[in-house]
Amino acid sequence: MTSPPDPALTEAEQAAFLQSIARVRSAAGRALRAVQAHAMQGAAAHGTEANAAAQAAVDFIAQLHKGLDTVAEQARATGPQPACQAGCAHCCHLRVEATEPEVLRIAQHLRTLPGADQATTLLRLQQHVAAASAGSTRQPCSFLVNDRCAIYSVRPAACRKAHSLSAAHCAEQSPTIPQNLRLLVDAEALMAGTALAYRDQPLPASAHELNAAVQAALGGTPLDAPSALLRWYRGDEGALALPTTLP
Repeated sequence: MTSPPDPALTEAEQAAFLQSIARVRSAAGRALRAVQAHAMQGAAAHGTEANAAAQAAVDFIAQLHKGLDTVAEQARATGPQPACQAGCAHCCHLRVEATEPEVLRIAQHLRTLPGADQATTLLRLQQHVAAASAGSTRQPCSFLVNDRCAIYSVRPAACRKAHSLSAAHCAEQSPTIPQNLRLLVDAEALMAGTALAYRDQPLPASAHELNAAVQAALGGTPLDAPSALLRWYRGDEGALALPTTLP
């Protein structure tokens, strides 16, 4: 994402937006390289540098999420108040996209759950992906449980940015949702700059449909095949692609 959200910005605001992306890209790039180098040094004695660096790169996405949470808090403190509240889940029925490090972080979080919960989550993911393949365009996210986000602490940037100034517009599925432009611009700059910082490594950081990507990340791999984490760290753009089956 390198273009500002609607409504259109003035020329000066557009320039400031692009400058913000560049600043985030530079700062995030330096920090990302540093955490990977530190992780590799710590793992050198065990010969697991690649695994450690890959994990550090995934963990680094939490810095973006913290930044987005701060932007949202500042927007609430100084701007119009969002209508969003616990139990309001209209936006959780829309398509959500997440980048590779976000998806891998979510998958790792899910693997810490009890086996029964993991199985239930995987089934919901499979059902969601199957419904989407059949043409369903509006269905609850696999992680929406009793109108609450089951992965709230590790939810992707798109969900942290999402907000509405009118619950009525959301309930009516209005084509236009009133939002805080300042929040959107700041959030987009953080997200775009961080994605570019990953790609500069180079590490894939593209948008993937959340449910399908997490299902792919959780999927079993042959014992002699690299994990999705290592495939991603080695630059494999298809690390989170679901396997295709021939008719």
